[in-house]
Amino acid sequence: MLNHARATGVAIDRIMMHQNEQAPGNVQEIADYVELARVRLQLDNAAITAAMMFMQPLMAIWHPHWKFAYTVAISLGAKYTTEGFYIIDIINHLTNEFSLAALKQGERIAVSTYDWNSMNRRTRIFRNALVNVSLETPMTPPEQDPSPPMQPDDPGIHVLIVDDSLMICQLHEHLVRTIRPDARIHTCLTAEAANEYLQLCQERHDYVTLTLLDFHLGNGQEQGQLAFQQIVQQVNGFHVADTLGQVDATHLPPPRDFRYKPLVAIISSHADMITVHQPMDADGTMVGCDVLVPKPLNVNLMRVLVEGSCV
Repeated sequence: MLNHARATGVAIDRIMMHQNEQAPGNVQEIADYVELARVRLQLDNAAITAAMMFMQPLMAIWHPHWKFAYTVAISLGAKYTTEGFYIIDIINHLTNEFSLAALKQGERIAVSTYDWNSMNRRTRIFRNALVNVSLETPMTPPEQDPSPPMQPDDPGIHVLIVDDSLMICQLHEHLVRTIRPDARIHTCLTAEAANEYLQLCQERHDYVTLTLLDFHLGNGQEQGQLAFQQIVQQVNGFHVADTLGQVDATHLPPPRDFRYKPLVAIISSHADMITVHQPMDADGTMVGCDVLVPKPLNVNLMRVLVEGSCV
């Protein structure tokens, strides 16, 4: 099971609890169904993210019938992020619990009642929310990667690691390759080098999918010698994130928007202090950064970030 499936189970269970529906033990049942859909329909995390985006308002319509709501949502999510998906695929490959007529009617209701504004921004919000839920209890890596096989035109994962410690850069690179040996990885020791690389990538239309940023980019200055407020006033990870945030992706098709606008993670030993001085938004983001993770990273946490980049 991938982290997104588990996080979807937690998210839907929390929605049901918020709607005063006592649902003890539903997390695993929901997560199992999400994972079954992912595997049988050969969907990536972009589709799972989109499914949760469609699922949330549907729960207000069909509460407490989460399974029907999610089945309609997964169909919409697959259609939103892929080509050649049909609602009959649900019956042929996932479940025949619901009739074709019922699913078609469910889709019509969902499409007619959904707010289709700001879809690019909304997809990123739901991606970030699922990643942050996953980081609460990251799953142990499976013995074999159950991800769908890469398609011939899949560019793979492109990771930018920015840390002023060469040892940390090498550690993070090793963790990424443990999960995705095919990853393309570029490391930078300074914010300036990172910004130059990002500019080059934009010119080549070679977009980064995951960015791991140290908060303190002191160019050789030891963190212990500086007070937290001094680090805040210097060039730090938030400045690199701000550069990424200035990329205008509104012209890109919906799937590319949240595949190629990177998942930006601050990886910092100052995580606790950062949250005190910079409150998070509702989806766990702050100042252009999608997630905040304390050092040291381990393979479980890194898997959440790699999977969450929606590649």
